[in-house]
Amino acid sequence: MIESQSPWGMEFSKGEQNTQQRRTMAFKRRKRLTLSCTECRRRKQKCDRVLPCTNCRVRSCESICSYELQAQDAPRSKNSLLASRPPALLSSYAITPCSAPSRISLPRMTTALGYGLTAAPTVSILTRLDVAPRTWGERPQAVTIRTSHADSLPDFAEYKTVIRQLPAATFIEKLMAIFLREFNWQYYVLDAAHFRAQFREWNNIPYSVYRADHLQGVSLDLAVFPAVLFQVVAVALLMLSDEEAEEFDSLKYSANMTLADLACEYSMSGERVVSMFSKRDLSTTTVQAEFLNACFFKLTARVAESWHMLGVAIKDAQELGMHRDGVDTAPVHTKLDDQWHLERRRRLYMILSIWDIHMCLVLGRPGTIDWRHGSPTLPTDVCAADTARTPPLVPRNPDTDPPTPLTRFLWQYELTCALRDIQDLEHVEMFPGDVSRVDKLHGKLVRLYQSTPPIFRMENPDTRWDAHDGVAPWIQWTRYYFCIFHCFSLMILHRPYVFHRKESRAEALRASLALLDTQRLMFEGQPSATWKNFVLFYGAFDAVILISSIYIFFPQEHPQLPHVSGQHLQWAIERFATMQSRNPLAKSADTVLRAVFDRISRMADSRTFDADSEATACSSPESSSVETSGSELDMDSGQFVQPMETHGIPPGEPGDHFEAVLGHDTVWHFSNLFPQ
Repeated sequence: MIESQSPWGMEFSKGEQNTQQRRTMAFKRRKRLTLSCTECRRRKQKCDRVLPCTNCRVRSCESICSYELQAQDAPRSKNSLLASRPPALLSSYAITPCSAPSRISLPRMTTALGYGLTAAPTVSILTRLDVAPRTWGERPQAVTIRTSHADSLPDFAEYKTVIRQLPAATFIEKLMAIFLREFNWQYYVLDAAHFRAQFREWNNIPYSVYRADHLQGVSLDLAVFPAVLFQVVAVALLMLSDEEAEEFDSLKYSANMTLADLACEYSMSGERVVSMFSKRDLSTTTVQAEFLNACFFKLTARVAESWHMLGVAIKDAQELGMHRDGVDTAPVHTKLDDQWHLERRRRLYMILSIWDIHMCLVLGRPGTIDWRHGSPTLPTDVCAADTARTPPLVPRNPDTDPPTPLTRFLWQYELTCALRDIQDLEHVEMFPGDVSRVDKLHGKLVRLYQSTPPIFRMENPDTRWDAHDGVAPWIQWTRYYFCIFHCFSLMILHRPYVFHRKESRAEALRASLALLDTQRLMFEGQPSATWKNFVLFYGAFDAVILISSIYIFFPQEHPQLPHVSGQHLQWAIERFATMQSRNPLAKSADTVLRAVFDRISRMADSRTFDADSEATACSSPESSSVETSGSELDMDSGQFVQPMETHGIPPGEPGDHFEAVLGHDTVWHFSNLFPQ
């Protein structure tokens, strides 16, 4: 037998040498890239590289159609790591047709490893190493609803059970129209044309899809779309007028059931649909459904739940990369569709940002967004198009085109930037005499108010588009709202200093009185369906509490205050009594406002509000007790305030208004108004 020596000094026989050569050749062959799916490669069939591929669909084994992550260095066996993964997990690592088979989808990979799409160093290095596509995001083309266990399918059965609870298509279409007309312009979370296109696509899903054991071949956005429908139907039921409500009584299935009860059940069904999808299967539609759920909680006076749900929506939006310009989506269908999809993402995150800072200052709760990390590019203000075709993305011309709800939100975002400065001011330790930052922010707010676009001004507004069909339902309400927003900013700026600074008391008092006056005008011009709006509650409640505290603790400064505040307080009580049937918050606050009104009335009866007899009035027993209580309040808080000299309220500009805040400062001062 012929023997040979290997390069390492080992001797092999001729047969052993041939065997070693064959093993080396096989090892080299297995390092080639695997382009076919695992099943086609095992069966030695030609694969079209679609997920699932045509061969697997013909054999009805779509659930096991998958692609290897990379070229394997060892022979593939049935016990390999990839083959042992359940199908639901395999879908998270599967390669889409538009990506190279030798690369791992970066968004899927980062989600699986726990990284976020925030340009983390490790993710950036992977991109530079070219082991993943440079396109940061991708939209899942299809979804399979299954459980985490491959041998059971209760998730899809539950999915079908939940979506069967949707009302008939005729009711949905009517409620969709009511939602888009009465509510959508307030937050503009849904694009009307795109929403209707999704609804048509959802209705066109064939029944054979539901007869299968899983939802196959349906895009992820469309699979989550029923959650949006549930929330839209729920919100629309709350916005019905008394005449419209009779048309939907047939949807009730129990005696003594109200439309509000039915709306709560629809909203919970929408929550169930969202909960069926893991955080690895997020989409823009998921964030929309969560935000609409937060809106529903807010309309039903479940404010804490609304705040929590808003945080969930923001976190999911950040998981999708909406908070950074460099984390945008990959191509969808056409270049124009890509642009509109990107605009919808930017608009949605802008709305979430506005809500976050609002609820942070209104409720005194911590915000979710860290503004230090910056914000993405704002959406483009384009003309509203309610057509089936995708219009070109052309910016709106302010001189020739009517305003849109997005025009309103873009200006509101500018005002929100000032709220961020006010929020940052709360974390700055300032000495009693150091109020330069407060005065600087006050000047900034005044300049912002003076630069209000003409279409949104209360004084001498641009009324060219007031009769336009797409503008008329919301333009007058928006003018009131921005005036309220201006005074809201002024009040929260000066509110922390009202017990220590005379100028801040005057500014906060002027803003609060103007707020109450504007809210009275807003309330008189709105139908009963809008009484659930939080602006009509929080504004009046906080303004009354702030005015009452200034008068009770500093009665010498504004002798004419009880006459003005008493009238506004009485109007606020009347408004709250009227709104009780539709706004649970108004019913809860009615008792508090009446207690404040009684205390101010008793103080007004015990004093003589005459400038000539001011000294006599200040020496009255009631006044002394009030001053003492004010001193005790400041001593408890660690600071003592000496009695201030009498001065009048500086003349204010007409039309200063505000959207009030129920923050921690207001709650703390209010707790001292009625000592135990």
